[in-house]
Amino acid sequence: MKKSGKKTLFLGSSSLLAFGWCLPLKNKDQIVLGVHDKDPELEGFDLTIIDLANLKEQLKNLNIGLIINCIGYTNIENCENNPEKAIKINTEYAGLIAKVASELMIKLVHISTDHLFDGKGEKYDEKAEKKPLNIYAKTKSDAENIILKYNQEALVIRTNFFCWGPSYRKSFTDFIIENLQKGINVSLFSDVKFTPILVSELANAIFKLVEKRCKGIYNIVSSESISKLNFGLKIANEFNFNSALIKPTLITNQKSLVKRPINMTLSSQKLNMEGIFIKSLDQQIRDLKNQRKRVIPYGRQNISKEDVKSVVDVLNSDYLTQGPVLPKFEEEVAKYCGAKFGVGVNSATSALHIACMALGLEENDILWTSPITFVASANCALYCGAKVDFLDIDSKTYNLSIKQLKKKLVIAKAENKLPKIIIPVHLSGQSCEMEALHHLSLKYNFKIIEDASHAIGGKYKGQNIGSCKFSDITVFSFHPVKIITTGEGGLCTTNNSKTAKTLARLRSHGITRHEEDMEGPSDGPWYYQQLELGFNYRMTDIQAAVGLSQMKRLDKFIKKRHKIASKYNAAFKKTSIICPFQSPDSYSSYHLYIIRIKQPSEDKLSQLELFNLLRDKGILVNLHYIPVYRHPYYKKIGYDSKNYPESERYYTEAISLPIHTLLSQEDQDYVIDQVISYIEEKQGDLVANEKRSLKGFQTIF
Repeated sequence: MKKSGKKTLFLGSSSLLAFGWCLPLKNKDQIVLGVHDKDPELEGFDLTIIDLANLKEQLKNLNIGLIINCIGYTNIENCENNPEKAIKINTEYAGLIAKVASELMIKLVHISTDHLFDGKGEKYDEKAEKKPLNIYAKTKSDAENIILKYNQEALVIRTNFFCWGPSYRKSFTDFIIENLQKGINVSLFSDVKFTPILVSELANAIFKLVEKRCKGIYNIVSSESISKLNFGLKIANEFNFNSALIKPTLITNQKSLVKRPINMTLSSQKLNMEGIFIKSLDQQIRDLKNQRKRVIPYGRQNISKEDVKSVVDVLNSDYLTQGPVLPKFEEEVAKYCGAKFGVGVNSATSALHIACMALGLEENDILWTSPITFVASANCALYCGAKVDFLDIDSKTYNLSIKQLKKKLVIAKAENKLPKIIIPVHLSGQSCEMEALHHLSLKYNFKIIEDASHAIGGKYKGQNIGSCKFSDITVFSFHPVKIITTGEGGLCTTNNSKTAKTLARLRSHGITRHEEDMEGPSDGPWYYQQLELGFNYRMTDIQAAVGLSQMKRLDKFIKKRHKIASKYNAAFKKTSIICPFQSPDSYSSYHLYIIRIKQPSEDKLSQLELFNLLRDKGILVNLHYIPVYRHPYYKKIGYDSKNYPESERYYTEAISLPIHTLLSQEDQDYVIDQVISYIEEKQGDLVANEKRSLKGFQTIF
């Protein structure tokens, strides 16, 4: 689709055709999706609610140069039972759209059908006499007539297409593939012939006709005619399914079906005369397979036009490193969290390091943290020359266990080995039991750094995580897979002004330019002093600008993640999958959605098997995390895995499923389907193939 000043409007944007056509498009800014009664599963496009009674006025304001009319009532049986509805949707709407497009001089492409004939002939050309056999075909035939009466510049396209469908409407190919994947017999008509075309080929041909300023009726189909049965066999062979599962049946034996043509093949000669040729059907099916090679990451960033503009504004300003934007970002995060101060740095790892330094962690001091975390939560202690030890996790929340902590503190006090700092990790975005931890800190005199790398936007007991109500410092991460991003980056919040000043110095070489913090008088306005050994951990204004822009959408991001989590929860509720437990004290930010495959499993489920299966399907699941003590570097220090039985169990059972704000409903349904299919296969709960064989599947395209 070439870029132009005017846009293309899809009417009937929730249709199978619109979905298959628009999903792969890159130039989304050139498309407007007209919404009627159902929102399409297409993200990133401009949506407009269409009022057909006021269509002319709407189109005047949308800058439309081309209309693709996909509106249709396509179920043959339903059309027969609801003729008034069929006439209204298939004929009257088409006429209205044709009139308005003509009056506004907007090019119209109307999608018709190959069901217009009695089926006694074959390879029908555009001049063949129409002999509709049912209400559906009659209303589509009438639509062609009325369109060309009111709009002689319109393109009327007769076709029968195939593609991948959205979750709310499975296509013919979806039906075949999904059942063959499950080992279910599929019965297809051997006596029904058609000339199917892949949607991407159909779209390409239509735009060539538009560019040529063609008008009137065109058949856009494959040059090869094929039975529904043989089409299914081609699909099975290309996708390496068991073709023996495809069984022949006859439409003539289906007495309950409304009468329809058995030969719907169309001639593509007129299209060929325009110099437009369609790929072979075998190649189209290979293309279909390649189009399904989706990659679904477990997490990814969501960058808006406003985010990009914020970066451009900084690039055009006088400051690229630390300028006026960073303090604004720090203030915004601190305000959102309910903390007094925010100090931005170049990563959460850096934030953890200087947080430990600011709280005085030194050589031979001890820091405790959870083993189910990224290594940075423990490494920060080693950077300071301190020792690190681990606390086993809670069996429900996967955060550090307060019960185990209490026991370990009693022993540590007796051995004079109490920790100076404890770092609770809010895994997945669910807060640890911070109030209980805080009470223990008062009793045993240790400091608390919350590793909230996963948790910005989450809450604990009604208060935003990062308020530091029960801790000394909270650390956030803004890596691209986190809730919001700055590209790379991190930030500390605190309520202690002295701690905030120390953090700010440590991120910038230990240097201060503030005279009140200096040792002795200043030599002049150029003067600065290095007060301690610091680092270059600074966040740039470029990064801060992205973060400041993303903060505007933080709550929206969290709501989307909860919606995704709720859908997973509902899907897996009646399976043996263990879904994430949510404490009533916590409102998770859902950075991760972690399921567990309980071992040993009565239904022989395997974490490794499911992990590999999902990866093979393009679903980039992950495991968060390998227990830190298992890494070779930490093994050399010496830790006994027997001290962390729950962490060990977790490691053999956990899988992180995709959850991010750009995860489409279709992709999430695909993830769910793959997990459920694996469980069903392992449980052996599939009904015998013959009983689940679906007879005479027929759909209209």
